[in-house]
Amino acid sequence: MKTKKILIVEDDKMLCTIFEMFIKELSHEMVGVAQTGKEAISQCEVAKPEVILMDIHLDGELNGIETAKIIQEKFNVPVIFISSDIEDETVHKAIYHNTYGFLVKPVYKTTLSTAIEFAYSKHQFDQEHYRK
Repeated sequence: MKTKKILIVEDDKMLCTIFEMFIKELSHEMVGVAQTGKEAISQCEVAKPEVILMDIHLDGELNGIETAKIIQEKFNVPVIFISSDIEDETVHKAIYHNTYGFLVKPVYKTTLSTAIEFAYSKHQFDQEHYRK
């Protein structure tokens, strides 16, 4: 299993700490933490993440879905949404923005590990087989 560069986009500091711990335990590299959509976009320019863990409801002007769309267009990085909001409308909005996963809070280390591997591998496959 290849070490991946992970960016966390989450406005709950306690959850960020838990995700950081999981990422380290899974032998991945944490390249940054952002609490707003704008911070996430800026960090993508510098950190070059390979997978992003993205909360849907963020502080600031952009929510996670809008942020993911911008990141996908500018940087082509797979995004795994993480949310406690499982309302149909929210889930459908997330699906239509080229998501590579959706985890419901609370998130467990084993499901996070699987989601990261799936998102990374699926994105690599898509790049090889569906290049524009």
